Amino acid sequence: MEQLPEINTQELLQELLSDQLSELELTWFNLKIKSLEKDELLRQFIPLFSLIPRFIKAGKVEFSDHTLELLELSYPGFSSSDWNLQELCRIMLMVSLDPAENEKVLKKLFEAADINELRILYKALYFLDNAADFTDRLVEGVRTNMTDVLDAIVANNPFPARYLSEDAWNQMVMKAVFTGRPLFSIYGIDRRANEKLAKILHGYIQERKSAGRTVSPEVWRLLHPFMTEEMAQTLKEF
Repeated sequence: MEQLPEINTQELLQELLSDQLSELELTWFNLKIKSLEKDELLRQFIPLFSLIPRFIKAGKVEFSDHTLELLELSYPGFSSSDWNLQELCRIMLMVSLDPAENEKVLKKLFEAADINELRILYKALYFLDNAADFTDRLVEGVRTNMTDVLDAIVANNPFPARYLSEDAWNQMVMKAVFTGRPLFSIYGIDRRANEKLAKILHGYIQERKSAGRTVSPEVWRLLHPFMTEEMAQTLKEF
């Protein structure tokens, strides 16, 4: 079996940003990142995170095939998502924090963040070395009524598939169903299909049928591995 390369996400992002940012943007960003000592970065993180849109354009990122391959190994589903330069700079800031300290700093940012900041926070958690420490935060995020934030959690994000418990995963999938999010975009949707979710979806389909309402055809893929005669009859009559 071919051994996968060890990937340093911070170095990979630094190299990518060095190629993509303008000279003025790169000078500003590197000055802010490299001139800050550990304690200073902890104090200045939130202001810097918020300032990035003022100094970095939200330009499209051009990835080489090799870089995209490495990022996909680091973050499964990366190539299926849209990423801009501001987002990559914010991710770079996040991974620059000491894992022993980042939870308390990011907690403060989550509590004060606007929608765009929340979106990238949830989208980027998987990049952190201690991503598992933020599982409860992601579970809380699933409850959001902000569509853009929910999409950042649900669509092409490997975090839920890797870290959520079965119940939390099922809750997220049902939230996606209720809000009409495309199930095909959920990373690991087939791998994490389970009997409990199939039963929940069956009950949901029966409720929709009784109310004369439709259901996305995508839910069938989650029922199929656990199909019972009752489920098959419901689908036949739907």
